[in-house]
Amino acid sequence: MASSTASTLYPKITTHINEVIDILKELNSDASSLGTKVALNPMPIIGTVKLHGTHADILVHSDDSIVFQSKGVVGISSTRDNAGFATAMSQKTKSLLRLRDLFVARFTQLNPNTPLDLAQPVLIAGEWIGKSIQKDVAIAQLSKRFVIVSVNINGQWQKDSGYGGIALPNHDIYNISRAGVFHRTLCPENIQHTTDELQILAEDVAKRCPFAATFGLDGEGEGIVWKPAHAPHNANPNLWFKTKGGRFKPTYAPRPSRQCHESAEQNRLAAAEVAKIWTSELRLEQGLDNLRERQIKINLRGLGAFLKWVQNDIAVEERRYIAENRIDVPTLRIEIAKIARSWYGDRLEQ
Repeated sequence: MASSTASTLYPKITTHINEVIDILKELNSDASSLGTKVALNPMPIIGTVKLHGTHADILVHSDDSIVFQSKGVVGISSTRDNAGFATAMSQKTKSLLRLRDLFVARFTQLNPNTPLDLAQPVLIAGEWIGKSIQKDVAIAQLSKRFVIVSVNINGQWQKDSGYGGIALPNHDIYNISRAGVFHRTLCPENIQHTTDELQILAEDVAKRCPFAATFGLDGEGEGIVWKPAHAPHNANPNLWFKTKGGRFKPTYAPRPSRQCHESAEQNRLAAAEVAKIWTSELRLEQGLDNLRERQIKINLRGLGAFLKWVQNDIAVEERRYIAENRIDVPTLRIEIAKIARSWYGDRLEQ
């Protein structure tokens, strides 16, 4: 029993709080019977530690069939794996069915008047972490294990706090709530205040990963994922965002120094200016991770897939900036490719 890719793959989470505010404004406007703008009230948000591993999901269907998937690939297996996740999990069928039952029991307890939709799989989303998956972070010192970060039941993302205690540590399955949670407030009318406050927390996580610390390990972390605290917004992944610290903190492009793109050369210079910022070492490393996830060999034949991923990732992540500052997209893709191609070639030589 398989579900469509669109309905099961984990959503991409933005690093731009402004985008979340824009969506909140749209939702608020739609909710107004007159279609007039309504001032946004401060919104409680809850944060959990973001782990630097590789994303992985477990889909358990009502007939007890189990499907594994990575960030971008449905149906991974021991012959088409992602860092050994499917191979390890395929040996834990009884445990995974037990895990599904625990989530369903909790859902029924929290929603006694809501029937379970058997057509929808229980989607247990998480991060596959540990030795050899990533490097230079505290959790890389751990043996490989699966850490639950979200659960989707009846086709809807559930409130994390209701399911935080569900884990099977004896089977190397943990819950991100083990590292604790952060409670803050998103202030739509004072975005800078929110950004500054959340960045302090992200930097603390970057210095010492709270999840690794629960195992007595010190070392670098990545950041925090934030979600609205209350329904219905907590179930809307378009309102989730992340803050990263340390070397993971993204570099945001300033407003272009060239606002009047009257010539091809001005377009190229404007695109080159932001391409240099956005085509970062971390993003390029993520591009290699994506090739590995898709079982594409890192050689000359894999260059096209690598370039396309980097270009598309930037186009999606920075779409608002690109539109507002009239960055020419075809030119931007060319400038990104120049940087990424050179970097990839250096990697092959190494």
